[in-house]
Amino acid sequence: MKSGENFLVKAGLSIVLFSWLFYTIYWFLKGLNWVPQAFTLKFPIELFLEGAGTLGFIFRIGAILMAIFAMVRFLEEKEVSRVVKLVGFALVLEAFYFLCFIPSAVFGFQAGFGLSGGHTLTIGEEGRLWFIIETAIPTLVEAIIMPVSLLKLRSKLTPTLKSRNEIIKWACIAGVSYLIVFWLTYVTQWIATFMQPESYASIYPGYGMKYILDHPLNMFSFLLTSVGLPLLTIFFFWSALPAMRDPGAGLNVRRVGTTLTLLGGYFITVIAFFRTFGTVGGPSIWIIFFMYNNADLWCVTLPVLGIPMILTKHPL
Repeated sequence: MKSGENFLVKAGLSIVLFSWLFYTIYWFLKGLNWVPQAFTLKFPIELFLEGAGTLGFIFRIGAILMAIFAMVRFLEEKEVSRVVKLVGFALVLEAFYFLCFIPSAVFGFQAGFGLSGGHTLTIGEEGRLWFIIETAIPTLVEAIIMPVSLLKLRSKLTPTLKSRNEIIKWACIAGVSYLIVFWLTYVTQWIATFMQPESYASIYPGYGMKYILDHPLNMFSFLLTSVGLPLLTIFFFWSALPAMRDPGAGLNVRRVGTTLTLLGGYFITVIAFFRTFGTVGGPSIWIIFFMYNNADLWCVTLPVLGIPMILTKHPL
């Protein structure tokens, strides 16, 4: 890369990592409000849910700090082995973050199948399948595919980076896994919006198929999520195939940058729609989850890294 291109990529990476760190710290601090009420929680699963969430954010904060330290070491041109070790720690901690979703999956199935000792939010027979779609399935998938891909990538990292092709391969697989998780997390909120029990209407009055059929803006957001994110995943996978197949082929930086920019653009678009038009059709579980219960909104910064990568001319 030319020096100007290199500076922009480094600056963009710094902004993304620090934004990710600060936003995760915010969610960690916000999540601590359960601690004073810990001894008043009615069911054990509630304690596991809150505790796992807090522990998960600790793991993720650690992962981001390791990534920042690795970036600093790399910029200081320290020996590669130290950078690789820090990246390895980051991957392991991030894998543990996703493993902390297991209690949420347990709760989702517990509430979904109406098992005893559930959660105070359980709403009876009509809400059972709703819990499985909205909570159990996305969190279970996250807790499986992300640790597997991240730990497999970690296993390929060696101080000498001999398995370059395997590293690129599993880095791409991890990237695809992240995109699948984003899609599944948000599309299940949309499905939950469509099939929401009427008993939740006082909390989320915007629900049912009429939520998109009567409101074109909601239809656009739904299609952006249900169709746009899978297409982006396919694009990234297609872009990474040459590097995964051929040890001598570099990863196309421009296409990676395009993926990051479009992913960030997805978050920017949904947030912009909400801030401009409000809750079209009424508050729904989809928009409430996305805007107020979403630890991924730091992704709005991804274009500041993606756009400089698009402007570069050299493969990784």
